[in-house]
Amino acid sequence: MNDQNKNTGQNTDFTAGDDNFFDKVETPFVKTKDEVWESLAAQLNEKTESHPVRRLFPVQLRLGLAAAVLLLAGIFSILRFYTTTLRNPSGKHFTASLPDGSVVELNALSTLSYHPLWWWYSREVDFEGEAFFEVQKGSAFKVNSAMGKTIVLGTSFNVFTRDAQYKVTCITGKVKVVSVTKQEVVLSPGYHAEVEQGGSIRVFKNYPAKQAISWRDGMFTFTSTPLAGVVREIERQYAVSITLNTQTTFYYTGFFSREMPVEEVLGLLCKTFNLTFDKVTDKHYRISEN
Repeated sequence: MNDQNKNTGQNTDFTAGDDNFFDKVETPFVKTKDEVWESLAAQLNEKTESHPVRRLFPVQLRLGLAAAVLLLAGIFSILRFYTTTLRNPSGKHFTASLPDGSVVELNALSTLSYHPLWWWYSREVDFEGEAFFEVQKGSAFKVNSAMGKTIVLGTSFNVFTRDAQYKVTCITGKVKVVSVTKQEVVLSPGYHAEVEQGGSIRVFKNYPAKQAISWRDGMFTFTSTPLAGVVREIERQYAVSITLNTQTTFYYTGFFSREMPVEEVLGLLCKTFNLTFDKVTDKHYRISEN
């Protein structure tokens, strides 16, 4: 009983001293709630200032996109505008193959340009001079010139575009001729069209196609052609220059072969109009009235 009373008394003394015990304990954490939040906010600000967030990625992304756009634009420009130009000089005939297998035979002093890398999207050429086209079937094939354009699908035709003249002769298939004023005609074999300076189009039926393409065989045929036009053709075929000293307007109907020497051609031409010619230099001649 005495032992039990002693134990009970010790427990009673400890419990009774609880308040005094906590009063004597020094607590290390004595901040209020507001002070705690202020402390946390200060620590967060300190970390943010010491490790700023880098915003370089959006700038790099914009630069990358801009570079990609420029690269694509450059590739498109190369594909669209890269040009092949064929220039056939005076005194020569030249045959060229286009990317789709179409064939162009260029007469002397003729020029043809096209975009080879863009060809399968648009079969289109720019042309000046005279040429015979034999076009493979496929999408529309366009021949652009200063006086108009010719559009075909698969056919053969002759184009003459010089000195403000535009002439098209259909050999096979069908050909559409469009003037700069948007007038247009469709030609079948045996039809010939001439575009006038005002944009109107004259059509000739049963036109002698062999005459239009006789130049391919070295033959040059003229029907009521001004003498100046005949002289210019001789200049192109023989790579010479000719001075025409006459005030009279002559019209020539006839032909000559490219196999003939130039002086023989000039002799026949001058004899027709009672003119004379003389040789100034190896490549220069002069035609005068008697």
